[in-house]
Amino acid sequence: MTTRVLIVDDRPTNLRIYAQFVTIMGEKYSSVTFADPVEALDWLHKNTAELLVVDYRMPKMNGAEFIKKVRKMSSCSDVPAIVITAHQDRECRLSALDAGATDFLQSPVSHVEFCKRAMSLLTKSEKSVNLRKRASEIERKHASVTDNTEHSAPTNKSMLEQIIDTIPIMINATDRSGRCLFTNAYQSALFDKTPDEMVGRDFGDLLGPELARNSDRRNKVVLRSEQPIPHYEEKFTSDGVELIFHCNKSPLLNHKGETIGVLTTAVDITARKFAEEHRTHLALHDMLTGLPNRALLAEKVRKAIDTCQKSGKEAALLLLDLDRFKVINDTRGHHSGDTLLREVAERLLDIIGPDDFAARIGGDEFAIILGEVDGADTINSRCTKILKAINEPYSISGIEQVIGASIGVSLIPSDGNEYEELLRLADLAMYDAKANGRNCHRFFSEGMNQIAQADAALEIELRDALSQNQFVLEYQPIVDAKTLNYVGLEALIRWDHPTRGRLLPVQFIRVADDTGIMDTLGKWVIAEVCSQIRQSADEGVELPRVAINVSPRQFQNQNVCEDILKNIELNDIDPSKIVVEITEELLLHNNDHVSQTLHRLRKAGVGISIDDFGTGYSSLQYLRDLPANCLKIDRTFISRIEHSAADRAIIGTISHLAHALDMRVIAEGVENDAQLELLQVSGCDEIQGFKIARPQRAEDLPKLFQAQRKHVSSSAEG
Repeated sequence: MTTRVLIVDDRPTNLRIYAQFVTIMGEKYSSVTFADPVEALDWLHKNTAELLVVDYRMPKMNGAEFIKKVRKMSSCSDVPAIVITAHQDRECRLSALDAGATDFLQSPVSHVEFCKRAMSLLTKSEKSVNLRKRASEIERKHASVTDNTEHSAPTNKSMLEQIIDTIPIMINATDRSGRCLFTNAYQSALFDKTPDEMVGRDFGDLLGPELARNSDRRNKVVLRSEQPIPHYEEKFTSDGVELIFHCNKSPLLNHKGETIGVLTTAVDITARKFAEEHRTHLALHDMLTGLPNRALLAEKVRKAIDTCQKSGKEAALLLLDLDRFKVINDTRGHHSGDTLLREVAERLLDIIGPDDFAARIGGDEFAIILGEVDGADTINSRCTKILKAINEPYSISGIEQVIGASIGVSLIPSDGNEYEELLRLADLAMYDAKANGRNCHRFFSEGMNQIAQADAALEIELRDALSQNQFVLEYQPIVDAKTLNYVGLEALIRWDHPTRGRLLPVQFIRVADDTGIMDTLGKWVIAEVCSQIRQSADEGVELPRVAINVSPRQFQNQNVCEDILKNIELNDIDPSKIVVEITEELLLHNNDHVSQTLHRLRKAGVGISIDDFGTGYSSLQYLRDLPANCLKIDRTFISRIEHSAADRAIIGTISHLAHALDMRVIAEGVENDAQLELLQVSGCDEIQGFKIARPQRAEDLPKLFQAQRKHVSSSAEG
């Protein structure tokens, strides 16, 4: 007899592929395919299938809705159903489970996994069906014997006995010694016997050693207490197929109310347990990689803490963050990024030991618990092996990619005896690894904790500073390299701290950026610069263009373009008065949103300057595609220009390249006459630095530009 698999998917290509998978399973299997779920339902009203394979996302009804309708058909209530979903469809899977799905396959589906899951479900389902058929056959044979016997004969079955024989629940009664007094047809079918053949036999001989011991122990409890025992689950193996039953045991009483034995009932809950296991797996595992998630990690760390405290031994928690993953994810697309994460997960599983544990806790972060470790040398060796495995090239869509990882280590229980604390300390160590060149590992130290505590205190002060208007702007002049006339300003934020005095950005910007305060601070700077340009104009002083540093975080978390253009309009200033300074880090993570924002600003007349050029991940493609009109050479090149021919050559090359792309070149950090002269002959257009002028307070700008006007006027008259 052919076993039929019904396949429902709105994509014809998938239907052909899945049908081919069914063919691979063997000659006894056949497939029926439908692109329309409504047509599939109509077919099921007149036909039967032994397995359903259903795509979740379909136009007319989704997979959960389809299965819910199927389960209402009496002929299909127990047919196993595989739902095909994408890896991120957690809610879809839960919805399908609630509707009655049995198992899941992740798209794209491999033929190996398809055949394995399908065969497993068909085997379990076939066993349950055979049990019910066998029970019916036994009942029919028993009934035919009874029909040939006189109605008054003692073998005649009561109506209640007939009902008990037909329900799909195992029921048996045993005497005080464990011998069978009665079984129904369903119970007898499990052992491939008739009820009459079961009577008088010891159940222990049929159940196997372990099940027999468990049953005997529970029977003694019931006989001794003369009370039912709580519900319990038991696994039965029949012909190599594992079935799970929900069981009850109660005292068996005679007409005098005396306990003469034990009554046992068992309901087959195999399908329900399968669904419960899926639901539990979804709650505790990452959908993309299949690794345990943060919730299960917490449970495992707490167990490791308890074990180490009892044994006096040590374990380690590793927090691993991939280096350069965002570059691949942004440039190659999320599909390539997902593929890479799955491969990293597989490598971690391959390299960790049997006593270790690996989890994905979000994004490109993974955690590893190293079981019992013998000192720092062991951990060093294990971390080195992990990094080596991750560093091996990856082939993503036929293109070779290489990434690294930064690992932070906290020791269990030396560094802490709580999960949250150990994770925090490992996170501090991981950031220390990133700060020390990446692709390495670092242990947590008390010094890191002190830095973290200081950062937390600074965050509180920063938030107070915002509400108390403690931030101010200073403006550093930029001059033309030939005439030394003022042609621009750079707005620089300062913090007038109530106890520490005026603080430079290097003393607080990192914490502001890490905590999200930079979002609010960045908005304030934009508004303040536009307001200052308007105020100066009202006072008769026309300021040149003003450069505003915009962090990558501002581009990611807020609509910078709208904010700038709104403030320009609000203050009624020329858009060319504003220059947005971006770093090469933003260029590295360039995406459509960033590119569209920069083009829109440039089209509106706002200038775009690439700051610190030459120290990041410079790319000619970025320079070509993005609408920047200015390059600012980083001060590290300027500081070496007097003594390094290589740096002079680099500056000359950058200038030549920028001019070819119709960009101005600004040299920042110029501090003496020698540097100024060399930069003038290297092709730089504009100069910025202490040699020209130190940052000016806003109230000093009118005096600065009035002095320049007088100088220009006197030069013209002379």
